[in-house]
Amino acid sequence: MSTRRQTIKTLLISGIAAVVGPFIRASARNSEQTIGADGSVSADMAPAPKTALVVVDPYNDFMSEDGGAWLLVRLVAEDNGLVENLRHLVQVARRTGTTVAFAPHHRYREGSHSERTFPAPAQLQQIGSQAFATGEFGGEYVSGLEPQEDDIVSSEHSCSSGFAETNLHEQLQSRDITHLIVGGCISNTCIEATVRSGVDLGYHVTVVSDGIAAFSPVGHELALNESFPLVAHRVLTSVEAIKELEG
Repeated sequence: MSTRRQTIKTLLISGIAAVVGPFIRASARNSEQTIGADGSVSADMAPAPKTALVVVDPYNDFMSEDGGAWLLVRLVAEDNGLVENLRHLVQVARRTGTTVAFAPHHRYREGSHSERTFPAPAQLQQIGSQAFATGEFGGEYVSGLEPQEDDIVSSEHSCSSGFAETNLHEQLQSRDITHLIVGGCISNTCIEATVRSGVDLGYHVTVVSDGIAAFSPVGHELALNESFPLVAHRVLTSVEAIKELEG
């Protein structure tokens, strides 16, 4: 083989290794194996990843039949079994010692978003509808999804991402959390924004496909089939996520 061809071959192999290597190492971390400098896999067990179940906006306005936005969410929520799936996930997480974290939306109060020079459409909608009003039924956590003493409850996000301008990241980091399982509302707004932020911050992020819901089947399906496969590390059903938590 000529020197030129040998050089090209070496560069190609190095390039493939550079691209594939991180995926191999990531797989090894997920399976709790250790990759040596020479690429060998040792039998030593790496520290298990620390997981948090993150529930976004589990308010009565979204998830209760008497909630102000229930009629908008109902079709997808009932089709997915949203509330029961989330309740089951939270129960299993607590039983298995998995951190449960709540990422609540800003609760409407007099003057909400008045500090914004350019309020987002969602913020204008909240002003008009007074969604998740402070001290009102709609702004309370839906039955079965109330935070408990050992749970994380972040400060309220004012628009979409559960991480933006909140202390969610700091609280997760204080518990050395590396992996997130995300559910709640709304699939193509707050859930998608929270997932994107989580990935940007370095978390391994899983979305629960039947633990989320949107205002329309089209919006939900677009998020599920177009956005999440490009952003999240995994999309699992609640049954699959529960098996992992229990396993």
